[in-house]
Amino acid sequence: MDRFIGDLSSHTHQLKERSLPFGGVTLCYAPNHAHIDSDILRCDRYLRVHWRNFLKALRSFDDYCEQRASDDNDGDELRMEETWWLMKIELRKDLRDILEPVLATRRNLRSLILDRNEFGRDGVLFLCNIIETNSYLKEVSLFNNPVKDIGDLTRLCDAVSKHPSLEDLTLGNIGLDDDEGKLSIILKASKNLKCLGLSGNCIGSRSAAAMFAKFLTANDNTTTMFLRDNDFSDESAYLFALALRNNKRLRLVDLRGNLFTQLGRVTVLNTLFDPSSLTAVVESNHTCVVYIDESNFDELGAINRKGFQEENMHRKLFSALYATTPGGRLGRLLNDIPLGLMPDLLAYLQDFYLDDIPRGMRKHAMESLHQHALDDFDEAFSRQTTFTVVFETLRNWNLPLLYTNI
Repeated sequence: MDRFIGDLSSHTHQLKERSLPFGGVTLCYAPNHAHIDSDILRCDRYLRVHWRNFLKALRSFDDYCEQRASDDNDGDELRMEETWWLMKIELRKDLRDILEPVLATRRNLRSLILDRNEFGRDGVLFLCNIIETNSYLKEVSLFNNPVKDIGDLTRLCDAVSKHPSLEDLTLGNIGLDDDEGKLSIILKASKNLKCLGLSGNCIGSRSAAAMFAKFLTANDNTTTMFLRDNDFSDESAYLFALALRNNKRLRLVDLRGNLFTQLGRVTVLNTLFDPSSLTAVVESNHTCVVYIDESNFDELGAINRKGFQEENMHRKLFSALYATTPGGRLGRLLNDIPLGLMPDLLAYLQDFYLDDIPRGMRKHAMESLHQHALDDFDEAFSRQTTFTVVFETLRNWNLPLLYTNI
């Protein structure tokens, strides 16, 4: 508690000195993640005194900014965009009653994150009131605070769907537990959001995956989804792959911590990089970053680099040619290449080096082609050199086929 009170007192002091803590208010009972599962901080009479001092200093700071703004000075410049992160802090009614009017009216509040607050149903309604009143919010996150009543969830989602500026909603580990009725309410309310997080909710049934796939396929707005630790299986992998293939607006999908085997993993990643043919490579999704395996998080993120669509495609083309075996698949891969493109292809191959290809991309190319996991994929991949690939390209290119229609 001493450390928490120190942080709260530090915020109070900064406000009295006419400066808001940089980035907003971060109050966490367990800032060291090694103690993330420790008990939450109970709100006793002693702690409430520090809260009141903090909020009093905050109101004084706001009055000061208003006065500076009315004097045509820099009052608005003192108001940085704020994030309030209240983690592992018990939000009892007496504390909620003094926080709610502050959070509901802060014009520069952009993000509100509530994590492990043990506030029950009344706490959910507390959050609903803030969302309904504060039209400036951009992000709302609710972690580890169960929403058991479907009526409360409906009101929360209704507030989200009607909000004029909200872009990011996270409902992590709120206890959905394969309740497809609740999931339907959330997805219906999230059509205008840019980011939706529903990790840790045990919603891994095939029908739930189908609902997500339909949402992602038909939604023009959502670009980011966090669906970690939801017990999705290989059966669901095909549905996510279908959504990734049909929606090129997606930028990030996090599927780590689910129950995918090697088959499910390759099924999903083939939508980002299908090395079966050059046409399949080009038609792959080059815009979305997908995380599906905790053990090689960085490798998989490298299959598509955010904001480098054309470069992603080029690397995949080169990797597909490198991953083929001399004298075999490479010839079939090149038979449909028009004659006029071959000089460009050869020049293109000579401009790339093996080190240009991210390890995760190389690994997926080899495993997709061999249909199983490869422990020695680096060795198999490195047997090819740029000269070898150029030579094999020329040797296996079926020149007579190019003239059959002349």
